[in-house]
Amino acid sequence: MIKIYIFADSYKHFSGSIQEYTKRLRKWVEIIELKPVKKGTPDQIIASETKILAEKLEYIKWFRIILSPWGKNLSTKDFVSLIEEQKNRAQDISFFIGGANGLNYKQLENHADFELSLGQMTLPHGLALTMLLEQIYRYQEIIKGSGYHK
Repeated sequence: MIKIYIFADSYKHFSGSIQEYTKRLRKWVEIIELKPVKKGTPDQIIASETKILAEKLEYIKWFRIILSPWGKNLSTKDFVSLIEEQKNRAQDISFFIGGANGLNYKQLENHADFELSLGQMTLPHGLALTMLLEQIYRYQEIIKGSGYHK
């Protein structure tokens, strides 16, 4: 099973794609929405959301992957290998997507098992979630041997 934790309260421009991939992935993926912090300066919001996430990361025993602009940029093949390796260890996986202001990634590095980058560009949360869901779906189809990934 995969859980995706995300600080977001709206995916309005991407809801159709998110719903489609969520439907395709059925019960294999669960999206857990964390309430974004709204009050304070950007630095205070980053600190608050980083603290919320750090507390969650401490208690999650699954393989923990944080999406970070400074994380490792993987090819689809390498992403498949990463997921398959954890699956073979009988380990569930959790992904974490920070808030609109980002996170203090340095503070979280000891709490994560892996930092993944979707690229250096700043993405709307709905798009980052859509891209992650699509790659998880692509992983599933590659493992099944379907023609989707070609």
